[in-house]
Amino acid sequence: MKVALIPMRVEVGNFKANWDEFKKRFNEALKHEPDFVVFPEYCLTGFEEWDFRGAKLYDEIVGRVSELARENGVYVVFGLLEPYKNCVYNSALLIGRNGEVLLKHRKFQEPMKFCTGNTVKTAQTEFGKVAIIICGDLYNKRIAKWIRRKRPDYVFMPMDRSPWGDFNLAEEVDDMGRRVALLGVRTFIVNSFGHWDSFGGAWFFDRDGTLLAESKRDELLVWEEK
Repeated sequence: MKVALIPMRVEVGNFKANWDEFKKRFNEALKHEPDFVVFPEYCLTGFEEWDFRGAKLYDEIVGRVSELARENGVYVVFGLLEPYKNCVYNSALLIGRNGEVLLKHRKFQEPMKFCTGNTVKTAQTEFGKVAIIICGDLYNKRIAKWIRRKRPDYVFMPMDRSPWGDFNLAEEVDDMGRRVALLGVRTFIVNSFGHWDSFGGAWFFDRDGTLLAESKRDELLVWEEK
């Protein structure tokens, strides 16, 4: 199994620019012949409190990404805003090699004005069972409980974490490792780059929280499981 994690540059509210960047980075990843291509949280619209207009693009985004997955025979994991009745979910999808939506995760750890998820689902692939969580979900006790119960082989985590205050990246990564250890699952994490000075980067942690690989800023990270 080969996974390409893409810390994509995201412009808030600029779907055209983000789609062009998405395709550019997707094609860059294809040169490595990956099985999975993983993008950050709401990577095609960005998000700025409380502007949910990007949710109107949900169907178009799913259609476009599904077409890319199908044309190239790869799995794609990415985040997007999902409209639902009178509110919006912060969601992430796993698109299969044939372009079908195999898995949807709705983020738990969100403030008011968002709908919030209430479960973790898994999907079976030829590489084992996979799950998705989103950013702050890593720090949610209910998420950890669900992950331990479902026992996936891998977790994918799109994020859009921006530094503020006395932020220290090394400490942040160490903390992510400790949280992954509570899940007990090998975990791929990718952050956006460029929104509110987001620090970018991508990481792959072993089930005990050991950092196995990382990239910085908008550098592509490719990991191959032997």
